[in-house]
Formats: sequence, structure tokens, C-alpha cells
Amino acid sequence: MLQAASAQLTATNAGTDVLDLASQRLKWLQARESVLAGNVANANTPGYVSRDVPQFAGVLKDHLSVALARTDATHLAGTAPQNTTVQKTGSSSLDGNQVDIETELEKITATDDQQRLATNTYSTYMSMFSIALGSS
Repeated sequence: MLQAASAQLTATNAGTDVLDLASQRLKWLQARESVLAGNVANANTPGYVSRDVPQFAGVLKDHLSVALARTDATHLAGTAPQNTTVQKTGSSSLDGNQVDIETELEKITATDDQQRLATNTYSTYMSMFSIALGSS
């Protein structure tokens, strides 16, 4: 019943569906966690190159596409920020392995923090729906 009410609210609201966005974020974080775990597992594999998933910004573009508008002719014309990709040239070990354990562990920690935030956001919104629907 709670999910049906959420779906109905989403269908009638033309704005961003926060629950769907949180769900997609959790799926992305799960995929990233799996890839990072694979990097750590292959830290001693000769010739292995660390991998990562594409940034979540692509999903955000679909949900939060807001065009900049000039409300007055005297305002400067705005430009949307450009997506830039920074590529690190990592060093490799003698056997050609390019996995840096410290970097991978930092990414795993950041992913864990982001996962906790998305879970808390999802839980908060579900609690608000429960309160609004009068269920305990």
C-alpha cells in the first residue's frame, strides 16, 4: 500500500522522484563496491589494471535537468558546468599491476559513506510517507 501511494505521488508529480533517485544511487553504489572489491582482490595479479564504474552524474543529468534562465536582460548569460574527466597516470609494480591498495580503500570508504547517506535518505522519506498515510 505504501509503495502504491509512492508510485501514485510520483506519477502525479512532475518533479524529481527522490525515492527512485535514492534507489538508483544504491544500485550504482552496489556496482561500484563490487568493482572496487575486484580491484582489491586482484592486487597481486600481474598486469591487472584497476577499474571503476562511470560517475553517477549521468543519472543526475536525467533527473535534474534544469536550464539556466536569464530573468533580466542585464544579467550575465550563465553557462552550465562542463563535465571533466581527470585521468590519473598511476604507477605500476614490476609485474605490471596498477592497483594502489590505499587508493582503493579510500574509494571503498567513500562508497560506504555514500551508501549510508542514500540509505538514510530513503528511510527518512519512507518514514514521512508512513506518517502522511497515518500508518505507524
